[in-house]
Amino acid sequence: MGATLEEQLLQQSSLVDLLKMVRSGELTTTALRQFAAQRFEASEPQVAAFLHHDLGFLEETDVTPQPWHPERPLSGVPIGVKDMIDVAGMPTTGGSDAYRYIPSEDATVVAKLRAAGAFITGKTNTQELAFGVVTEPTRNPWGLSHIPGGSSGGSAAAVAAGMTFAALGTDTGGSVRIPAACCNIVGFKPSVGRISKHGVMPLSTTFDHVGVLTRSVADARLLYNLLQGFDANELTTSGVARFREKPPGERRLAIPWSYFRETIRPETMSVFQAAVDKLRAQGWDISEIDLDPFSLWKSLQLHIRLPEAYAFHQDVLEGPGRSLLKGDLAARLDPGKQFSALDYVTAQQTRLRKIQEYAAKLAGFDGLLMPTLLCPIPEAGVVNVELANGTLPVWEALTYLTTPWNVLGFPAISLPGDFDSTGMPVGIQLVGLSGEDDYLLDLAEEMEQAVGGWRGLASPRN
Repeated sequence: MGATLEEQLLQQSSLVDLLKMVRSGELTTTALRQFAAQRFEASEPQVAAFLHHDLGFLEETDVTPQPWHPERPLSGVPIGVKDMIDVAGMPTTGGSDAYRYIPSEDATVVAKLRAAGAFITGKTNTQELAFGVVTEPTRNPWGLSHIPGGSSGGSAAAVAAGMTFAALGTDTGGSVRIPAACCNIVGFKPSVGRISKHGVMPLSTTFDHVGVLTRSVADARLLYNLLQGFDANELTTSGVARFREKPPGERRLAIPWSYFRETIRPETMSVFQAAVDKLRAQGWDISEIDLDPFSLWKSLQLHIRLPEAYAFHQDVLEGPGRSLLKGDLAARLDPGKQFSALDYVTAQQTRLRKIQEYAAKLAGFDGLLMPTLLCPIPEAGVVNVELANGTLPVWEALTYLTTPWNVLGFPAISLPGDFDSTGMPVGIQLVGLSGEDDYLLDLAEEMEQAVGGWRGLASPRN
C-alpha cells in the first residue's frame, strides 16, 4: 500500500512548511507526533539513535491536538536532544557509563524549546563525552553498515530517519556538521556565544557550540531564532549580532582549493565540483583563498581542547570512574594533563590572532565554500580512512574541513549536496564571519535552492 498524501507531506516537507499546514488546518500537531512515533518504531531497532526516550512519545499519540499559537511556534513538534544537554527528569550520561544523573532543571536551550511548545522525544546518542566522530552503536539510515558521523550522530540519524523533525547537537570540532553531512540533512553551528551552553556537559569551554540538525535551512533558522541570545546563567553568551545588508546581484564566495585539493577523494570531489559548476552557471562569483594547513588547526585544537577536557573530567580520569570509560578514551584524554599553562596561553593568543586574520580575509566575500568531508562516509569499524594522497585516522579525516571554524568561532553550516558514486550523501559547507549568522543563513538558503537541498527521509537499508 502506498503512502497517503499526508504521509508524503510528512516525509518530504520541511518543518517550516509543515507548520504552515498546521496553521492552515491541513495538518494537526497530533499527526506530527504520530508520524514521528511510527518512524521511531520502524527505524530505531536498526538505527539506535536514542539512549533514552519519553514513553509518552509512543504511548500518547492520540492526545488532543495542540492549537498553534505564534508564541508557541513548535506546538507539539517532536524534537530530539543530544545526551550532552540536560533535560529535566531524563538521565544525562554524555554517552558514558562514568556519568549518570537526573537533572531537575532543563538546559537553557531545552527550556527555550519547551517554551516554544516543543515535545522533547528523548536523549539522542553521542560519541562518549562528545570526543569523536563515530557514535557507536548508532547507524546511518542511508546505509546501516556506515557510521552516522559524530559526535551528534544520534541526533542526525533521528532527523534523517524521521524519528524527530529536528534535534539539538553540540559541535567542538565539527560534531554537528559532520553527522549532518553523513545523514543528508542540514547542520548549523552558529557563531561562538550565540547560543547558551548552560546545562550542557562541556568538552572544551573555548570550542563548544550548541547547534541544530534539521531538514532545511529555514528549519535551522527557526530553531536558531528561538535559541540564540544572551543568557544570564552563562555570561559568555552574546546578546549582540552583526548584521550585513544583502546587496542585490551576484554572490561572492571564496574556496580554499589548496587546503583540500590534493587530499579529497575523487568520489567526494566530483559532487562538490558539480555544485560549484551549478553556482557559477547561475552567476555566483567564486575565487580562491588561502587557508593555513590542517596541522595548525589540529595543534590549536589539542593545546586548548585537551587541557579544558581534562580539567572538567579530572575526577573521573583520576578516580574509580576511569575504568568505566570505553576503549582508549581515557588514554586519549590523558595528554591534557601534560600541557603547561604557557602552552595553553600561547595557543589562545595564536587563536585570537587567527580570528583577526581570517575576519579580514573573508570581509570581501559573502562566505567561504568547501566540502564538509574529505571522503565517502566510512563504514562502522573503520579506524583509518583512505584519502587521495594517503591515509588519516578517521577522526582527523572527518574533522579536516570542519575544525578551523571551531577554532575561529565562525558560523558554519553543512547542506545536503548530492549522493556520491557509492550511493551515500555528500555535504557542502558554508562559513561566514563571526556574528553574521543571519547573513550566512540567507546565503545558505540561496545555495540550497541552487544546489538542490534536502531530498526527503532515509529508510534504513543495508
